[in-house]
Parts: sequence; structure tokens; C-alpha cells
Amino acid sequence: MGSILTSREVVFVVKLSKFCNLRCAYCYEYGELHVRDTMRSETLNCLFTDIDRLGDHLLSLDIMPNFFFVWHGGEPLLLSPEFYRNIVDMQQRNIRRFAYRNGVQTNLHSVNRETLAHVLDSGWDLGVSIDFADGARVNAVGRCSNAPVIAAAERLRASGGRFGVISVLGTHNCDALTAAYDWVAGTAESWRILPVFTGGPEDGISQLKLPEEAVVRVLLDIFEHRASSPKHIPVAPLDEYIKDAALKIAGEHAGTGNFARDLLDNIFVVNVNGDVFTRPFAYDAAHCLGNIGCVSMIEMIAGETYRACQRAVRLRKERNCLHCDFEGFCDTTPMHEHGSVDGTGRCVVHRRAIREIETVLRGAGVDRATIGEWAREALATASGTPIGV
Repeated sequence: MGSILTSREVVFVVKLSKFCNLRCAYCYEYGELHVRDTMRSETLNCLFTDIDRLGDHLLSLDIMPNFFFVWHGGEPLLLSPEFYRNIVDMQQRNIRRFAYRNGVQTNLHSVNRETLAHVLDSGWDLGVSIDFADGARVNAVGRCSNAPVIAAAERLRASGGRFGVISVLGTHNCDALTAAYDWVAGTAESWRILPVFTGGPEDGISQLKLPEEAVVRVLLDIFEHRASSPKHIPVAPLDEYIKDAALKIAGEHAGTGNFARDLLDNIFVVNVNGDVFTRPFAYDAAHCLGNIGCVSMIEMIAGETYRACQRAVRLRKERNCLHCDFEGFCDTTPMHEHGSVDGTGRCVVHRRAIREIETVLRGAGVDRATIGEWAREALATASGTPIGV
């Protein structure tokens, strides 16, 4: 009998340019937002010509890959529509044996309208960054972008455009996000909330970063608000916490105790110059896997640097996950994320949030069989979920 293939999304977060029309106080690209260099067509072509070979290699590891290209910046929608047409042409010429999709992350502030229209007409995923508060997201001359971006998002929705929202959670908007749920639910398809993490300007980070307990409180407030809202949309990472709590209550293990599996990280960050990193170690020169212009992805994931990244993440898991109340119920995603581990090596926000949601579910009188059904549904749909997204 042949091996059972595991479906997995393999994500490439591709930095097309660092140039941006905003200067967000927490941005980890802050020092390069003025740089207008764009990724060379030759570099992009090297990425795409390698995809089928990488797919064949992953199949040999019993992994059925689905590729997701996330076009990132800076502000990627400042580039011309011709730039994106070239991307589509190269993908169609080179990726023949495996499924793939595209997405763009945008601030939606004074972007190239033709490029936006091309992206939407092409059926690409669109993520819009909105924080629902003034102060942190300003343009190059210091004017707040919040109201103009919300207005642009409303116009986009009114014209039939579909998108998800990403909000960076910090001191600037911690009192605004719960009420913002209703706007997001009525305008967007989904919501991802990302607490401020290190990497941006030190002054901005120190002023905006919330204590872990405050982050958990905001997420729990949104959890409770959504429960009474007339419309339910996906909210990450909240839905992951709910899944883990349901698994714990139902006693349904996710089967994620094998920390030594071959492919620990399946999100790769590709810098403008073609340098490739796994997401937990992005831009760390000591953990650069190689340059896509001269080293194949197969060589990278077979190389010593990738193995060192695996060992580092595995050590995080051994220190954090093996002694966690939710071991076997959580899929260990936090160990692959930026800023999720505190000085003790523990993912404090995740643990606290899951524990509080477990308490709420146990005290809400929800039938255990119902929670068990939720858990089994979560397990049935979890195999293709990308690590760290």
C-alpha cells in the first residue's frame, strides 16, 4: 500500500519592493521604506522555474503541496499593472504540475488603481491593513491614514471587491478593536489581529507594545462580542484558540506531538534581492537559506542552515510545548511565529487565551458532544493549514 499524502500549503512571502507611501511606527521594514528598488524579473523567474521541482521533491516526502505567493512590501500596489502581468506570464509558463494561488497585502492608501483592478480581476486574494485608530499609521509627511483607508475600503467593497483585514494590535487601538468587529464583519471576509512585535523602530515598539495580559483581554472581548453579533466572520488567531480549547475539552488530540517531522517550516520570506529565509528567522543573515537566483529551494531545505532552523524551532517546542497543558491539542504554531515567546520561552498569549476560552466554553453549558463535533470538524480541515500564517 502506498504512503498517505499530507496536503500542505507552502507559502512564499515575496518582498517586491520596500518602498512605501506610509511610515507606520511599528513597521519592521521602516529603515528601507524610502528605497525604490524592485525585485528583478530574473529573480522572479528563478523562483517560478523552481516550483515544479520543489513540488516533486515534497511529493517524495509524502507532502502534496499547494503553493501560495503573498506579494508584499513596502506597498506592493504602488507598482505598475505590467509588473503583475509579467508575474502571471512567468507563473503560467513555469508552474505546470502543482496548484498555486496569489495574494497581495496592501495599505490601500493612494495605490495604483489600475494595478488594484488587475489584481482583483485576476482573482487574487487581497489583504488590507487597517488599525482603526489614529497615530501609528501615517504618511510620509505625518498625516494619519486611518480615515482615508477606511473610506477606500468601503468604496472597494461597494464596487464588489472582496478582501480580508489585518490589524496590528497595540496601545494605539486596544480600546477600538472590539467595536471595529462590526465594521469588519459588514465589509470584509475575514480578520487577522497581529500584536505588535519587535523588529520595527525601538521607540515606536516600546510605546505601542501591549503587555501579554492586555493582548489576551482584547482578544477575549472580541470573542464575546462576536458571539452576540448578527454576523460571524473568521478571526485569526482567535479561531485557532477556540479550536484548541474545543479539542482539549473533547479530548481529541490533534496528533502534533512529532516535533521531528521533516518539514517544520513551510513559510518562506523572499527578500527583494532574492535571499530566502524561513519565517521565524527572516532577515537574520546567519539563518539565510541562500539566494533564489543561484540556489534551488531543494538545495536550501536540504542544507545545513535549514536544518539549523529546524533544530532551533524543535528546541523551542521541547522547552515550551512538552510541558504545556495544551500539548497535543495545539498544533505548535506559536513556535513558528515572531514575538510569540517571552523571556521564559513560553507562548504566554496563546496559553492564556486558550485557557480562558476553555473556561468560557466549559461554563457556558455547551453540550460536550457538540464541542466534540466542533473538534472533529477542526481536525478534518486542519491538514492544509499553513504554519505561522
